[in-house]
Amino acid sequence: MASSQQTVLSHREVLLDWLSVNPTPLLRWLMDAGVLDHDQFRMVLERSPANRVANVLEHVCSSEKNSAKFLQVLQQVQGFYSTQLQDWVTQHCGQTSVETPPKSTQDTGEGTLTNTTQHCSQTSTRTTPTTQYIGEHLQRKSKPKSPLSKLFGKNKFTLPKDKVDNQVSQKKLKSSGFRAQKSWILKEDFLSHIQLFSSPSPSLSLYAAAVNAHKSTVLHQTERLVSYSEGGEQDTSSHAHIDIRYTELFVTEDEEQPSDGQHEYFALASRRSPIYPHHICRFIHPRDLLNPNPHTGCSPQRVKVKGIAGIGKSVAMQRIMYEWALGKHLQNFTCVFDLRFRELSLIDGPISLRELLASRFLHLQYVLSDLFEDSRSLLFILDGLDEFRHHLDWYCEDLMLTVESQVSVSKLLVSLIKGNLLPKSSVILTTRPSTDAPKRLFPRCCVVLGFQEKHVEEYTMKFYKDPQVAKKVYNYIEKNDSLFALSFIPLYCYIICSALAEFFSSGHNNKQSLDINPPRTVSEVYYCYLYTTIKHHALKDKAETANLPRSRVLALVKAQLVNLGRLAYENLLRNRILFDQKDLEKFSLNPTGIRSTFLSQILVSLKEKKEMFAFFHLTIQEYLAALFCVVNLTGHAEILSGLDYWCFGELRSPAKSPPFTLNFLPAGDDLERPRVENLQMFTRFFSGLLRARLARLLDGMLEFRLEADDGPMALSSLLGDWFRSQFMSRNLPNQTALNLLHCLMELHMQETTSRAAPEIRKLNLFKMKLSVVDCTAVNYVLKFSEHSLEELNLGYSNIGNRGLSRLGPILHRCKSLYLRYNCLGTDAAILESAVLRSEDCQVKKLFMCGNKLGPEGARALWAALEHNKTVEEVYLDITGITESGTENMVQCLRKSTALKSLTVVGNDLGEAGWARLAELRQVRSDLRVIGHFVDDLALMEAYLGWVEEMRSDRDQLDSVKNADALHSVLIGLRLREGSGLNAVKAKELETKIMELLNHSEKSTLRTI
Repeated sequence: MASSQQTVLSHREVLLDWLSVNPTPLLRWLMDAGVLDHDQFRMVLERSPANRVANVLEHVCSSEKNSAKFLQVLQQVQGFYSTQLQDWVTQHCGQTSVETPPKSTQDTGEGTLTNTTQHCSQTSTRTTPTTQYIGEHLQRKSKPKSPLSKLFGKNKFTLPKDKVDNQVSQKKLKSSGFRAQKSWILKEDFLSHIQLFSSPSPSLSLYAAAVNAHKSTVLHQTERLVSYSEGGEQDTSSHAHIDIRYTELFVTEDEEQPSDGQHEYFALASRRSPIYPHHICRFIHPRDLLNPNPHTGCSPQRVKVKGIAGIGKSVAMQRIMYEWALGKHLQNFTCVFDLRFRELSLIDGPISLRELLASRFLHLQYVLSDLFEDSRSLLFILDGLDEFRHHLDWYCEDLMLTVESQVSVSKLLVSLIKGNLLPKSSVILTTRPSTDAPKRLFPRCCVVLGFQEKHVEEYTMKFYKDPQVAKKVYNYIEKNDSLFALSFIPLYCYIICSALAEFFSSGHNNKQSLDINPPRTVSEVYYCYLYTTIKHHALKDKAETANLPRSRVLALVKAQLVNLGRLAYENLLRNRILFDQKDLEKFSLNPTGIRSTFLSQILVSLKEKKEMFAFFHLTIQEYLAALFCVVNLTGHAEILSGLDYWCFGELRSPAKSPPFTLNFLPAGDDLERPRVENLQMFTRFFSGLLRARLARLLDGMLEFRLEADDGPMALSSLLGDWFRSQFMSRNLPNQTALNLLHCLMELHMQETTSRAAPEIRKLNLFKMKLSVVDCTAVNYVLKFSEHSLEELNLGYSNIGNRGLSRLGPILHRCKSLYLRYNCLGTDAAILESAVLRSEDCQVKKLFMCGNKLGPEGARALWAALEHNKTVEEVYLDITGITESGTENMVQCLRKSTALKSLTVVGNDLGEAGWARLAELRQVRSDLRVIGHFVDDLALMEAYLGWVEEMRSDRDQLDSVKNADALHSVLIGLRLREGSGLNAVKAKELETKIMELLNHSEKSTLRTI
């Protein structure tokens, strides 16, 4: 018998011919088998398909070991290739087959296309047309074009309208513009593919051939990530290959309560803290979304994945499709259908599921009946609910539909998601938080939080080909709070890396190409991104303009940017993100001009039959909208009236329409509250760009001088008075107050902030889930006030040690400082102890409950309180204080004459610790020491209120820290028995906590 090496060597030419058609499966499986390492894999991807296979065969033939593994891999991927290759594999590799994975959604391990093929071949093909019939019609050259054919280019295969199973009507497809799946298989290739499977002894049925063709198409569509540097197209280099560029995302259970009045970017940015190791969050790979519940073993059939725009939802779904088509994961599903709501929005009129799938997946239209027969093996990925323009009625009466039922696309989707249609199939739905679907419909709800810190670095290293440049960029991002806090959003990370490339590239000489410093704020990052895009794409063919000053560069593209900005602004006010040709023409924009100019880097063509355009990221639309408003300002009054409208939805008399708009809004004069909330990022961009205008960074785009039409008062003073009046006269919601602080930081005008800051006497950001950049904004504004702050409430804000360190300079001025449940650790206690030692310390009440301060943190606080003259009350409930944490407690607190109340309930102080607490009571009889819950009736009443709050809002309990805290309270209640009313309250508290925890555990078993 010939060796493996001899077998491969003697058949190199035919193997090259067969494998060059689709080398991707072979390469990935060879890398996973260890035949290629990562660097070799990347190097091979740079070659043409034929050269890739030739290079691999040369490498494989270099050793017997590699040749043997190569033949094993061929057995696993043979289903991607022709029957000639499969017959060759049978002849030369024996009958060995890989064990078929169990029929369970738990399987996420490696599979083989052969497994799918074997499953397919067992399915009845009683209703499928003959191969001969398909072949005859595929070869017709003069047949009239069908609706399906119009969705393809000239080289794509077409099918006869009259013979398509339950054909979609011509009128419906034409009116909808719904896009059929792009097939990379040419007409003659598809014919050859089908005819191969109709040989006298076929290894695959027509059914299996269709499914494998679908997999090959999916694989081709998903193997590369979109590059916005290519105008929204696929980058053909290895740099953009999904196996090279893809960076793991942080996906976990969605345990957050809906945000109240918070722009979705800030709501999710505020969840940065769970990414730190203060929480125990279950990391979920996208491929594991349908894995069984670890507690019950039951697999969820409906999964919702929530995340803001640009967080990576679609890329995660692309990864799922790629891994399935490659035969690596989710092999329990015979077929996966990916449907985008953006495309589904284009369907008008009734349609059936069969028609919908037949129009989208042309390879599968003849075998849909067989697929529907075993619907348990079908997975639907519904991507981008937020982009669906039709109304979805989640609370309508259930419709019992079949795959033939003709209904509106809205009813069809609701029935599919609710399980009234194909109830045994599985569905993954992605959506933004602002457009949500009821949790009750989904046994598992997940949220994409973007990158972890290590993945920000990984992404940056992958972004640049020069590792030295990558390291410099990452170091700069890491040291800048504003940039680092935003970099966990993948698309922000892309924009930041693109903006910083000019400053750190090896060929960059003293930063002269941009004539500005590296960006520090969000507005500056977007300015740099836009400017570098203009330089690299608008001027790339104009050598004589390479050294033009910035103002001249901006002047060259002024008309295009102003028109684009007006489009962005007027549609932002209407919550519109998709535009057709008529929309563009209203703003003097030409689709052809967009595709052929630098605008293609900003406004991306969606390439439907009815071509649609969208800004590649919502924040790009917000930024350009703000840019349009800033460059069109003529006077100070316009700035103030604009802020009134954008921040509060109020029009100043005699205005009848929003600032800088040509038309009334459909909703009337006043902006509805949801739309005001969605303008929060816009107002920050406006503030930052206003500063850029005053710094003359927008010269070249300006039509008018900014006249001081409000009298001799400087603009900075006018703005300061406007901000001050908001803090004085309005009862500001927490998120609105925080947004105004961010606007002040983006403005960065000392006079403005100095006028506004003294009016902030109390700042309540309770449950706001603050990011590090939020803390930086709070500190920036409050440092301009000399007054003490009556109260700073940051309870349940998840600021973490890093966030607290940003607030350090102002903490000593807070009379009442609430830091409860903030993911703080020992370092935070040490920082706070330095605050208490300050000679200027004004803190009277300190709440640090629910933080893991530990014994070292406790000792630092006792030492700081020893000489403190202001602190009267300290609350350290459930802070992880142990016996060793009480070693210096008596010695220090006996000298703390100001301290009047100390609460340390919920801590395991140990025998020596409780003895020291008793000693402290003796030496400080005037000090109220609460060591057990039963010692204080008011404390138990407070905890009862907390439990009732969680009982009425279950989402609040769905947090590891709250559940752990309740267990700590239970332990504390059982340490000591009370008497009288205290004992009754203690029993009531214990009972209610037990009920709440039991309900939570049962809910957990029903979900996940």
